[in-house]
Amino acid sequence: MSQRCFWLALCLNCGLWLAPVGAAEPAPPFDLEELTELALRHTLEAGEGSWKVSGAQARVRQVNAARFLPRLRLESTSGLVPSAKGDIFNPPEDTSGLRDLGPFVQAQLEFMQPVYLASTAPLARAAREGVVVEEASLQGQRLDLGLEVAELYYGLLLARELGNLAADLQKKIEEKRAEIEDNPAIPLSGRYRFQLALVELHKQQEIIAQKKGLALAALAWKTGLIEGDSLALESPGLAPEPAVLPSLDSLCALAFAQRPDWHKLQAGLKAKDALTEAARGAYYPQVLLTGALKYAVAPNRTDQHSPFVKDEFNYLNGGVVLYLRQALEWDLIGAEVDKARAEYQELKAKERLNARGLRVDVQRAYTEFQQAAAELGAATEARRLSRQWAKEAQEAYELDPEEAKELISGFEAWAQSEQAYYEAVYRHNLALAKLEKTTGGPGLRRSP
Repeated sequence: MSQRCFWLALCLNCGLWLAPVGAAEPAPPFDLEELTELALRHTLEAGEGSWKVSGAQARVRQVNAARFLPRLRLESTSGLVPSAKGDIFNPPEDTSGLRDLGPFVQAQLEFMQPVYLASTAPLARAAREGVVVEEASLQGQRLDLGLEVAELYYGLLLARELGNLAADLQKKIEEKRAEIEDNPAIPLSGRYRFQLALVELHKQQEIIAQKKGLALAALAWKTGLIEGDSLALESPGLAPEPAVLPSLDSLCALAFAQRPDWHKLQAGLKAKDALTEAARGAYYPQVLLTGALKYAVAPNRTDQHSPFVKDEFNYLNGGVVLYLRQALEWDLIGAEVDKARAEYQELKAKERLNARGLRVDVQRAYTEFQQAAAELGAATEARRLSRQWAKEAQEAYELDPEEAKELISGFEAWAQSEQAYYEAVYRHNLALAKLEKTTGGPGLRRSP
């Protein structure tokens, strides 16, 4: 019972995930959807992708906030100042001695309101598309994680089926062993084949148990559960996932509509186009409305009303200014525009390449699924024939013990077909999961 290809893939997926675990209460049975949801919450909820989305959303708020009063500040100072009574017509008599101290308060309110900035609207669009880019990246991580969980889930079901098959084979061989060894019609090679089969089955059972424990620990770690051995699967057995697939053209259209990497590219193009427009906006003037309101009061000092006297302690004034700024660095602005336009065209060329690559990816996944489905059909038919062969060989042996050689051959064919069938089911289900990921998400499976 050789499963080298399967176990190699399983080890590559699980080897880096194994971590020490502690004892815990047994977990309830989980199906694939529940395990995927657990893994998404555990791995991505507080991951780097989520924080990048939050950062992009904060940039959108920042750009929107800059449209209305991006500068609105209130400054206030207070303290104690010496008293001073009088003015230029009635100066104080004593100007040299120590004077009483009194309170002093000064406040200043400043504001700035953009009237016309050519780059404001493009920068806002670029920021919004940046959120779409980060959300698409996060969705891509979700699809990758979902495929990893599906591979582990189906691998565990396959390990369980192969383990049950090995135990069943061992039981059947033990039941027939005494009869075979006592039957003189059985050649010497047949007796040793039974003994070698028992040795091989015992070895395979140990290997399956070890790999199953490793996969359970990996899946428990990925989903945030504590004890890998306590993770129970709700599925009663490894069975083909039912699916009704549309045509290849429909799958390609579905991929263009759902694939996160394609959405990310489209959002990136819109953001680059907006940044190009923002760079071009530097050619136009900037019009701002600025102003300030200043107030100061010191009760122990006389308010000076003469326009020729500067009073720093008692005043109320303010003003509004229309601010116009025009950049004249035409060459520098042109270079920035050309740079932004080049980045946009670079992404546009990538879009053309990725459009063809996306179709190739869908076609490859679709072909692999069709091949897996064809292999599953052949394995199912071989399983049916081998079961019939084993049944008829058993009946013939019961009627004529000299037919033991045919019984051994039918028994071996049945064991090989059972293993091939479950491996074909595993490849079929995994190919379907990969096709769903390639088209951008679930939706191809159908309820039986």
